[in-house]
Amino acid sequence: MKIIFVQLTYNDFLNDPDFVKMTLEEKGAYFYLILFLFSKNGPADFENLWRAIGCRDEKHFQEIWDAIGYKFKIKNGKISHKMVASEISRIRKLRQAKRKSGLKGAKKRWHNHNFANGINVTNENENGNVIENGNRDISSNSNNQSLSSSNSLRNDAEIQQKAIDFIDTLNRIIPPKNRSDRTSYKKVTRWLITGCRDGKFGTEMFFHALKFAREAKNGDNPQALFMSLLKQLGYHPKKEYE
Repeated sequence: MKIIFVQLTYNDFLNDPDFVKMTLEEKGAYFYLILFLFSKNGPADFENLWRAIGCRDEKHFQEIWDAIGYKFKIKNGKISHKMVASEISRIRKLRQAKRKSGLKGAKKRWHNHNFANGINVTNENENGNVIENGNRDISSNSNNQSLSSSNSLRNDAEIQQKAIDFIDTLNRIIPPKNRSDRTSYKKVTRWLITGCRDGKFGTEMFFHALKFAREAKNGDNPQALFMSLLKQLGYHPKKEYE
């Protein structure tokens, strides 16, 4: 988790009698160290710290440290600060709460969908228009009218085009950060292709998967959240799909 924004007020410094008593140079070094620790998301190596805060040499740093060092804590070669630790903890708890709220919101918006049976009760097409499908069970009706209505959807050429459009759109919604992400996206695409070809669901499932991607893109870890949400569609990350 990379913290970019932190909450600091003038009271954190101007109402601190220790800070008020510091010289201008000491105040600058103290404030810089606070920001430096935030940039490191907490404790940082004490060794060569004098270089990090721009001191002329170690002797210069020691002079400043003798005046401000008591405001910090050193343990196992790491320097930390109570205010920094408290603010980082607050931000992490806030982000976790928002993430849980987002997951609950996603589940609530999707609770009417019967993905376990292959087709949801109410679908939307790619233009956002609602399509009433009724509650159909593909597994139990695969030999009846579902076969005839799904034959065109399972057309291989259409499935392949849907797959190409899907992974292109997914890469734009949640850009992959590394090879692992790209491999995961390919695996999800293979799962969708296989499901369509086998008649487990129709090609509208590509669209539903992208809706989950949009749901996950603002999370702390969009890739992980997306994979978690896909499980509601019946996707199993550890299963191999041809």
